[in-house]
Amino acid sequence: MKLGLEQQKAAALGGGPVRVVAGAGTGKTAVIAERFRRLVARGVSPDAILVMTFTERAAREMRERIEGLIDGPASSVGTFHSIALSWLREDGKSIGVPSGFRILTGADRWILARELMWSIGDAALTGDERPDDLVAPVLQMFERMKQELVGIGRLAAWADSADDPERAALMRACVKLFRAYEGECRKQRLLDFDDLLLLAVRLFEKNPAVLRRYAERYPHVLVDEYQDLNLTQERLVELIAGGADPFVVGDDDQSIYRFRGASRASLERFVRSFPGAGTITLGRNRRSSRRIVSAAAALIDHNPDRLGKQLRGQQSGPAVQMWECPDSTSEATAIAREAEVLVGAGISLSSIAVLCRTNAIARPIAAALAAHGLPHVVIGGHGFHDQPEIKDLIAMLRVIRDPADLVALARPAAAALQPLLERFAGAANQLDVRDLFFELMEQSGYAGGLPGAAANVSRFAEIIGEFCETAADHSLDAYMRHLDLVLLSGEDEAPAQVEAADAIQVMTIHQSKGLEFDAVFVPALVEGRLPQSSRSPRFELPPAVLEPLVRGREDVIAEERRLLYVAMTRARRRLYLTRATHYEGGRRWRESRFLNEVREAGPRVVVETQVASTASPAAPAVVNGHGGDVHLSYSAISAYQDCPRQYWYRHVERLPVVQSAEAVHGVILHEVLRRAGELRKQGRPISARSLKSIHQQVWNAAAFPDPRRAPAFKRNGIAELEAYRVRGGFDPVPAYLEQPFDVAVDGWKLHGIIDRIDRTGEGWRIIDYKSGRPIARRRRDLQVALYALGATGALHLEPLQLEVVYLASGESVQVDGVGAIVHDAEVEGSRVADGVRAGRFESRPERRRCRLCPYRLACTDAL
Repeated sequence: MKLGLEQQKAAALGGGPVRVVAGAGTGKTAVIAERFRRLVARGVSPDAILVMTFTERAAREMRERIEGLIDGPASSVGTFHSIALSWLREDGKSIGVPSGFRILTGADRWILARELMWSIGDAALTGDERPDDLVAPVLQMFERMKQELVGIGRLAAWADSADDPERAALMRACVKLFRAYEGECRKQRLLDFDDLLLLAVRLFEKNPAVLRRYAERYPHVLVDEYQDLNLTQERLVELIAGGADPFVVGDDDQSIYRFRGASRASLERFVRSFPGAGTITLGRNRRSSRRIVSAAAALIDHNPDRLGKQLRGQQSGPAVQMWECPDSTSEATAIAREAEVLVGAGISLSSIAVLCRTNAIARPIAAALAAHGLPHVVIGGHGFHDQPEIKDLIAMLRVIRDPADLVALARPAAAALQPLLERFAGAANQLDVRDLFFELMEQSGYAGGLPGAAANVSRFAEIIGEFCETAADHSLDAYMRHLDLVLLSGEDEAPAQVEAADAIQVMTIHQSKGLEFDAVFVPALVEGRLPQSSRSPRFELPPAVLEPLVRGREDVIAEERRLLYVAMTRARRRLYLTRATHYEGGRRWRESRFLNEVREAGPRVVVETQVASTASPAAPAVVNGHGGDVHLSYSAISAYQDCPRQYWYRHVERLPVVQSAEAVHGVILHEVLRRAGELRKQGRPISARSLKSIHQQVWNAAAFPDPRRAPAFKRNGIAELEAYRVRGGFDPVPAYLEQPFDVAVDGWKLHGIIDRIDRTGEGWRIIDYKSGRPIARRRRDLQVALYALGATGALHLEPLQLEVVYLASGESVQVDGVGAIVHDAEVEGSRVADGVRAGRFESRPERRRCRLCPYRLACTDAL
């Protein structure tokens, strides 16, 4: 690309540190490459110029561009992590980094943290309804600490003096886990990804002579995407370039990777660290049309406290399209039809992109593209373990492990091979899993029939080999237990790459950073999707432990606005902003607040269109409609709400579900509560001793499925029950315990079991026990409202009060507005019953929901 005057001036600026504030499409990469070229032209050796950037892709593109300009190698161009790794390999021993260390990543890191969490058994973490769900956010918080140079001791000190007892207990539990994690990593000679940068900082801070040697090696330091740097990366730049003239380029408007925003923090800290730094601003967008630039500028102007820059487009182009569609099918079809028109007009498939906030949004659009015969690729939509051939292999191994595994046999590949798999089952415990897998592939011929998937099958064999290198037990059972944890972690590697083809690119907005396309579609611009709803602050670091510049965290909306800005500025000529008024669930979705901000660019820039409804094919009926009475429970209604396909697997096909440790623990607690309630009905008091005795009896009678975690569950359970006793939970005498009901409701039948009903002075109180922490209000209200429906219709108990007792947190919640929520529950139950009668069992894939679904292996749509 030919450099403009702005870029040349920026590249030539000298006489000290330089900060280039570069708007979207203004040529940030080109400026750094030109700076490198000019230094080499002045006689500087390429080996003396260190270039650091954020991602592997960006580093590769930067290296290729520089080498094309200087016609020679540029060996010191890389990501922060790869460069820090090379430094630690060379000099890390001086600060105690073990030689031959391994990098702990992905599922292995999650499994280690989970193992330690359960070994410690702190109820602040393991007392949750689904404790394993906390492992990932806890690790993310630990990453954040390393990225922002927050020592474990600083967090521990905060927890010791905090005013919020529950949050302090949670942070103390995290501190214990982090210390155990660090100790285990030292013991096993492991480093995780963020250790690389943290230890590189420590290396330079503790060894001035080593720092001086590297600083002399790299008198010129160039850094790209500076707005996304965390404090550890910034500190690394300050150390290595302390005696040099660093040259950094960034755009606070495109800060989408820095934790929770803090978009200006890195660029402002640079000026504070290098007080003589010169600043130059690039505002001429050389990528997008004037109208696209105007629309994007109208949006981003609503973010407060931005660094000043006047974005200007330099080429003409069509107006930005803003579509309102009646439903998601119409939206997806409209995108596919327009893409077809663009291809017919000569635009290459690979120059068209659909940029989505999440992968789930991409699925119906990918289906519409396929229906129109348009080649496309969904980037990052499915991980390695979600590839059809890998799910087939997992199903085969599960059948060998257990020939009665009906979920695994629901995959055709496993059911076709059932006789062969049953023959393998007899020898499975005697064979090394590597040998077993090799023989399975040889005798089944499976891999030979899938030439396009052969690379993934080979990688699966490699993964089994990698497991055996570190595991003492090489049996199939040991490997499958490990694989269960890998799948539970949600951590996955990318599938084997296929040869690049001319295809429409469907990806998330985050994945599009640094790319550009002739035409860009941004779908699902509705409240709750873009912007997404605010996230739980439970595992946020307390502001007091962070440096002042990033304590005042920007709100989620500013961060989401930057995401849309990045998506819009990927477009060169054509930009389509689309939304539907109805997605799944039936409710009407409000348009994104960002659309009104884009409209401020004016009608010459933005053209709005009402898209006509597309005749939607009926949702695929997996089975014929339900001919007789429809019987529903809370769990059945909840399952259908989450995913009708899951309901079908469980309540129509009746595929069995293996009870999790969490579920069995809940059953144990409910049985203890029932037995204690029966004693109260006999007039006997419940003491701490008698409660402990009941708990021990129930525990001894239960078949707990996870011996490794049993001590923590048992310890937490009796502690929660005793806390409930101390609060007076057993003082009233129950009228009903574990009371079943069956009642006709508007053409369908509701059945269930109510945990406990007490008689009050004015009526009756339904009490529902929860073994976890508070759940979403909508789900909570639905459950107790259905119980109220059963109590009034079958037991004729009125008036009613509703109470939910959360044993793990010690909270008791009185549910108000009984009449209204009962009506809503009846309506929702009738909607589900109608869907069941009509045979509407479509899938509703969503990453976390699919990860927890027991039928994920059988479902072809699972994410």
